[in-house]
Amino acid sequence: MKKFVTLREAEKFCQKKSNKKIFNWVQSGAEDNYTYEKNFSDLLKIQIKPSHLSSVKNVDLSTNFFNNRISSPIFLSPMGHQTQFHKNGEIEMGKGIENINSIAFFSTQGRISLDDIRKKNKKLKIGWTIFPFGDKKWIKDEVLSAVKNKCVAIAICVDANVRSHRYNDRESRYDARTKGRRTNPLPPNPKLALKYNWKLISYIKKLTKIPIIVKGILTAEDANNAIRHGCDGIWISNHGGRMFNSGISTVDAIIEINKKIKNKKIKIIVDGGIRKGSDIIKFLCLGADFVGIGRPAVHGLMYKGSTGVSDIFKILNSELKTCLINGGFKNKISFNKKRLNLS
Repeated sequence: MKKFVTLREAEKFCQKKSNKKIFNWVQSGAEDNYTYEKNFSDLLKIQIKPSHLSSVKNVDLSTNFFNNRISSPIFLSPMGHQTQFHKNGEIEMGKGIENINSIAFFSTQGRISLDDIRKKNKKLKIGWTIFPFGDKKWIKDEVLSAVKNKCVAIAICVDANVRSHRYNDRESRYDARTKGRRTNPLPPNPKLALKYNWKLISYIKKLTKIPIIVKGILTAEDANNAIRHGCDGIWISNHGGRMFNSGISTVDAIIEINKKIKNKKIKIIVDGGIRKGSDIIKFLCLGADFVGIGRPAVHGLMYKGSTGVSDIFKILNSELKTCLINGGFKNKISFNKKRLNLS
């Protein structure tokens, strides 16, 4: 099996190897992919101003995620139904992330249970993502499960109440929700997600000392609501452009949020459209503390299992380190909006 050397090549190799219907499901954005594609186009519009003769010799990418040391600010975003990509799904994905000392976020929409993921990946730093698809007792049980399994954070996904219309995967007549083996029980009542409000965050925050992150934030209003109700971090995301074809890219969102956010010390995660080391620099300069990777990790998993997943992150980390040196980014102070041209 030929080894991929870029994320672009990994995607090509994955497409050639995989079932077309599965690949379409992975790649699809909401409706006609407009928001999905805008994540990429808005990143491309940003230019980075290099700083030369800056004495940048050795770059240490390692950082702290709520007191957990990780190899770089890049980690795995949650994705559902992973046993359609590999027979061991989330277990194999976790192995790939554990190998490079990063964080893997999994979710209540996954196929493999949190207990089983932990059993097979004892040292993995796991983030558990809860979709509010049940009553408060069920949500409490999921929080307690995260505590039992020593998760480093809990993310509450607020942007995926119902399945979106994604033209590419619907035209393929493929529904991932019915595919792959399952050890993770189905959430009891997805319709309850439509009834919750911001008080849900306050409720969850009182249940545990584990950091609580609200995922799916795209506006300053929602960011401030999440902060006001006690979250420890906000995750700026449009679900990879998969849920709502709003046209708001995560670049748009982080720019607005950083202008109007009331708590400047809150941890900020962002995902959407990241395929290169220079993409990561752009988000760090826009105010992100961490970035999440989704589809590229799936490409690695589908093509070469846990080794493929690790290779995706190794490539990104290598690209990021090279870009930091060539761009003259010496330390965290170097990451600021002044280093960018925003068109």
